[in-house]
Amino acid sequence: MTKDIKKVLDSIQSEIEGREEYNVKEMLQSPSAFIRSKAIKELSASNISVDRQQLESFLEDPSYSVRKAAVELLGKRGIDDELLVSMLDDPNETVRSTAVKYLTELGLLTEELTEKISKDPSSKVRKALVEGLIDQGAELEELKAFENDPGNDIREILKVFMGQVPLEETELLLLPKRLQKIALASAVKVKDTRAMNLLVEKVKTFNTPTLKAIAIEYLGTFPEEIAKDTLMNFVKSDDKTVSIAAVKTYGKAFGYGSELLPYAESFVRDPDEEKRIIGAQILKRLMEPSTVDLLRENLNDPSDRVRSVIIEALGNMLDYSLEEVVDRSLASTSTRLKKAALRATKKLKLTSVESGVVNILGSIKEENSLRILAVSVAGYLKYESAIPQLARIIQTPEASGKLRLAAARALARIAPQQLLELFGIS
Repeated sequence: MTKDIKKVLDSIQSEIEGREEYNVKEMLQSPSAFIRSKAIKELSASNISVDRQQLESFLEDPSYSVRKAAVELLGKRGIDDELLVSMLDDPNETVRSTAVKYLTELGLLTEELTEKISKDPSSKVRKALVEGLIDQGAELEELKAFENDPGNDIREILKVFMGQVPLEETELLLLPKRLQKIALASAVKVKDTRAMNLLVEKVKTFNTPTLKAIAIEYLGTFPEEIAKDTLMNFVKSDDKTVSIAAVKTYGKAFGYGSELLPYAESFVRDPDEEKRIIGAQILKRLMEPSTVDLLRENLNDPSDRVRSVIIEALGNMLDYSLEEVVDRSLASTSTRLKKAALRATKKLKLTSVESGVVNILGSIKEENSLRILAVSVAGYLKYESAIPQLARIIQTPEASGKLRLAAARALARIAPQQLLELFGIS
């Protein structure tokens, strides 16, 4: 029977892939450039094979948006360097700049290509080169050739990269966020105590929340012995922007350890929703038994975002007192709460909420991702009442391929013989 089940699942998978490929091919024949470019973007995210002749036809499309999508396909799949290089001669600057982006990312730039791009008449193309070189860690010497570039944007980028923009709020606010980060990094060449003190002072004097957050985030790249205590002090700040940025940066740089527990407990009680969410997320990560009562107390939080994190946290901690809350959440109008309740159902292996799970997987009004999650839970827990709904999904060609495959896998777990019978195998 196992071999027959595998054949059925493989046939559904093949059908799904075949339908996807057919749909993409149909879209590629559309008179609409928008539809054709969308089809190529779908190719980028799929495993559908594309031969060189097809690629060349995409790159010769009369619409620049289609050619741009084709360049992205080449870059994302990392295929045919020669074709990617050839797009540096495309008549459209957007297509050329996209080619430059991927040539830089893939490490395909040679001195000859770099020189060619640096002489491109479009500042957009030259800017893509400069930004790409900076992202790849270029040295200052490599960029000096662009110091007198006629493009204002390019000269501004180099000015920032060379550390010529003072770390003053009025100056930094004139720059886009990406350049604000570069300005900060360029002004702090050595990550020592002196540089840390400079950033601490800036966090205290900046009035703009985004600038405060950028400075704190950069502290996370400093050596642990320099930055750890400083970030922890910022976690204690009464300034919401500072405390949130600090706890996120600390966790990313040094891990979410037990030292954050008292601050997470404080956050989850805070009037600010964002702080309560972060507090709940940290408690979920820590899985500290002593916080169970605190988490239970906050199951009535007015924010479904907070409640959903708490439900998952308690589910992970195998708190079976959660059962009634899970049942209510499965019937709520919040997709976020339903997903959290489904995950908790699986963790706790709840059988009492079977009807709620089956109602979700059988409802065409629910989001596809939610139904797929419900199907997987029903299969994992072998809910027999789900069998009719699972069979209906499998037999509905219009249903999402991923949903049908998930339903087939669930039915194979619950009632394998019935799955075989659906496909005429006795």
